[in-house]
Amino acid sequence: MASAGPAGALGAVLGGLGLEVRDCDSGPTEIPPVRIRRSVCYIVLAVFLNERDEVLMIQEAKRECHGSWYLPAGRMEPGETILEALKREVKEETGLDCQPLTLLAVEERGPRWIRFAFLARPTGTARRKAV
Repeated sequence: MASAGPAGALGAVLGGLGLEVRDCDSGPTEIPPVRIRRSVCYIVLAVFLNERDEVLMIQEAKRECHGSWYLPAGRMEPGETILEALKREVKEETGLDCQPLTLLAVEERGPRWIRFAFLARPTGTARRKAV
């Protein structure tokens, strides 16, 4: 990531020039799976920007928040990696396949809730679900 201090690093990330997402940059060749603790909710979300810097939002269908607009997001399931969870949630909520580009943020709200926000790009076209 090219940077001239924090301002340059932030500009690079917001411009999509952040670090490439990889399975592992270094370390052992075999990495043990991360175990999801039962008391922690791990959430993934994707930010998609088009050529006009518009953000993809989805309208929620769940009863408790019906009609609200959100970024494509959801909970990580046991046995999934963070990137697998991101791709699954994006596919379920938008019909798009995606490629994560950069980890934008990790947010923690106490010991029970951790969210991973990724900048991503679509890699295919969405298919509408039959209603």
